[in-house]
Amino acid sequence: MFALRFEATWLRVLFALLSAFGVLVAVALLRRGHQDRPSNTPITITGDAGSEISGYLAAYLLPFLTIAAPPVLDGVAYLIFFLVAGVIYVRSGLMQINPTVYLLRRKVVRGTTPAGKSELLKEVFVITRFDRRVGERLRGERFSDRVYIDHGTR
Repeated sequence: MFALRFEATWLRVLFALLSAFGVLVAVALLRRGHQDRPSNTPITITGDAGSEISGYLAAYLLPFLTIAAPPVLDGVAYLIFFLVAGVIYVRSGLMQINPTVYLLRRKVVRGTTPAGKSELLKEVFVITRFDRRVGERLRGERFSDRVYIDHGTR
């Protein structure tokens, strides 16, 4: 979206390249098959997590699409914001809120998985291309502490 909004050619090219790189990385991660990395963590589906996407888009991205030719200091402020947001995004549970996942015909569902050796369960998010139902059990590949990828079949 920034590649379309900014007026400076170098900014358009930069954001177009960053966008293409991000999509390629997402495709590579999501297309990896079960044979590439075993999916062996037991997960029970508890619900859909897609409603969080619209809030993310409105709260984080919309304000940055209002200025077509930002002054240099605004550009520096954007950069600092995105660096901080990127660190928070990766270190928190926000990693599952990624609109690119939905553009690649996947969806995000909530699930639970055993938390270590105890009988406690931890809430996780599962990126899947299937229509998973509440209560359904599957095995997922651990992507991060709270995000798993469903490579299963239907």
